[in-house]
Parts: sequence; structure tokens; C-alpha cells
Amino acid sequence: MLKKSQKRTIIAISALVLIGFGALVVHNYKTKTSLKYNEENTAAIKPQENPQDAVTAAVNDDAAALAETRQNSDLLKASSSDFVLGDKKAPVLMIEYASLSCPHCAAFARESFDKFKTEYVDSGKVQFIFRNFPLNQSALSAAMFAQCQAQDNKSELPDRYFQTIKALFKTQDSWAFDEKYNDKLEAIAKLDGMGSERFKACIEDKSLQEKILVSRMDAAKVLQLKSTPSFFVNGEIAEGYVDYQTLKKLLDKKLAEANK
Repeated sequence: MLKKSQKRTIIAISALVLIGFGALVVHNYKTKTSLKYNEENTAAIKPQENPQDAVTAAVNDDAAALAETRQNSDLLKASSSDFVLGDKKAPVLMIEYASLSCPHCAAFARESFDKFKTEYVDSGKVQFIFRNFPLNQSALSAAMFAQCQAQDNKSELPDRYFQTIKALFKTQDSWAFDEKYNDKLEAIAKLDGMGSERFKACIEDKSLQEKILVSRMDAAKVLQLKSTPSFFVNGEIAEGYVDYQTLKKLLDKKLAEANK
């Protein structure tokens, strides 16, 4: 049999355990972590919305608004200042914004443009417009040179303009990243039939420079261009490096929509 002292010890320990358990239950209830709280309130708790859902919705809304702005913009229509390749009655219009110093733009010109021109432009399916979106001073000088060649050879337009653009992309590595880019461009101009005095007058023409820069700023502001090249195919954009098959899918989709 247990001695009285042992019984008193056991009773005291039991009491402490009960007091501790009771305190724990009360604490859990107050802090809403008890089993009772969870059982009674689980049904009333609504699952939190994923914070990303609101962000995604906002991004999608912005994208939809921008797409509508672009579709309705006069910038995505041919203007009197554009040089247009192809049938002006073609059902699809593709506008390329590019910087003549942009390697991805040069890659498209070298790898895909001739195939695109043969399959879509020469066949009367697509009309094509190239617009300068210079990213640096060398690209601006090159754009001015191409524009001057067009002004000086109006009887050969639009072919002469596009031949100059093609030549600049083909030789991009020789001038675009050189500190003496104007000297390099002048050498190209001479090969293309433009004298030194005309070239220097061309790249010092402030009104021409302003015209190109205003066009660039309008495109950046209204169309919110962020990269070059950017292709607009009947208003829908494809940005950055675009391989020929990807571009072809977009062109074929727009042709199908136009022919419905």
C-alpha cells in the first residue's frame, strides 16, 4: 500500500497536470488554434484567392487594352511616307519596326526575308513596310543614309530603298559597332553610288533626323514597342527574334481570317 506521503505526491502531480491541460485548452481557444475552433469554423472560412490571380487579371486587361489600341492606331496603316513592297490591295499588311544596328533584325533580313518576299509579297498575299526604329546613333545615321538614297533615286522606288536596307543589314558587323561608324557608312554609300559630300550633308540633315526620331517616339509611345524587330501582321504583334516558321504561321492565320 502507498504511504500517505506518496498519495499526497501523486495527487499533487495529477492536479498540476490537470491545471496545465486546462490552461493549454484555454490558450488554444483564445488563439483560435484549438480543435474545437477548427471544427466549428472550418466551414465558415472561405479559401483565400490566389494573390497571383489579381495580378494575372490586371496583366491580361492591360494586354487586351494595348492590343485594341494598336489595332485602332493609324500607325498600323500604310502612310504616304512609307515605302511599300507588294500589292497595296493585298489582304495582309506586315509592318516591321527594326533598328539597322540590331543583330536579330539583321538575322531576319539574312535568313528569312527573301523566303518571305517570294512566298508572300511577290505572290500578292502580303504588302510589306519597313520602318526604322533606331536604338543608337549608328542606326540613326544608317537610317538617314537609306532615306537619302530613296530621295535621290525616286524613279527606282521602292526597290532602291529596300536594296539599301538589305546591304546595311548584310554589312552590319562592319559598321554598326565601330566607333567610326560614319566613316564606315560613307564607304558603303560610295559603293552604292552616293558621293562623300552628299553623304555628309545627309547625316547632318536635322529635319530628316527629327522626322525619323519622331516616328520612333510615336511608335514607342502608342504601340509600346519594347524590342526589335517587332512585326505587326494585320495588327497582331510578334516581337524579338522570330524564325521563319513562326512568322509563316502568323501570316497564314491572318490570310485565313482575311479570306473568310
